[in-house]
Amino acid sequence: MGWSRLLITLGVVACATIAGCVKSNSQTCGDLVCPGTLACVDDHCVDRTLLAACDGRMEGETCQTAQSGSGLCQDDVCIVGRCGDGTINGEEACDGLDLGGKTCLDFGGSSPGGLSCTSECAFDPSGCSEFCGNGHQDGTEQCDGSDFDQKSCVDYGFYGGQLACTSTCTVNLGGCAGKCGDGQIQQLEECDGTNLNGQTCATLGYNGDVVALSCTNTCSFAASSCTCGGALCAKNQTCVTNGGISSCQ
Repeated sequence: MGWSRLLITLGVVACATIAGCVKSNSQTCGDLVCPGTLACVDDHCVDRTLLAACDGRMEGETCQTAQSGSGLCQDDVCIVGRCGDGTINGEEACDGLDLGGKTCLDFGGSSPGGLSCTSECAFDPSGCSEFCGNGHQDGTEQCDGSDFDQKSCVDYGFYGGQLACTSTCTVNLGGCAGKCGDGQIQQLEECDGTNLNGQTCATLGYNGDVVALSCTNTCSFAASSCTCGGALCAKNQTCVTNGGISSCQ
């Protein structure tokens, strides 16, 4: 819980003299005796201002003290630290060698070693062998910066446009345009979904009780379209159904 650091910060763990420990407002706290300015919490002497800073606040919520600055409430005590003290405090991502258990693997690296912490207590993954943000598509990344692993919108089923890469190294297809399935007739498409480009079996020259014209998921007319009894009639024939049997006549 960071008690040792907290106690060092407070600078009061035990009394300097026996006389200082026997004031009428002192209290026994485990093996310690806390003077009146300190409170006993879990067998530790704690500055009462650190308790007051967390009064009414939730666990992990930010707290503020006039003397020590901001910190986080832990077990109803405001734990205060600073960037550079070697311990993660407040909103710090890391502090010195304290990386909070993070490694290069958390940043897309191929091995755990190489992660470091900046003087501003932020992660520096530049020492990792592979990570999202280094401008090179590595490992399971779809992209990194402008590196799309030689892929374009066409590789994702579109007819054109420009790929974009997100901050998490995944492809954003928002800049791509035109594809089979968007309901628009483009490129070499015969149809797209319910859009048959104005065609019917009749306009294609197939008359009678033929199977209706339909479109496949590859944007071409279905092979069963306009058939009569399983076959296409000649242009001068008409599909006629008698007794449930269709034939070209």
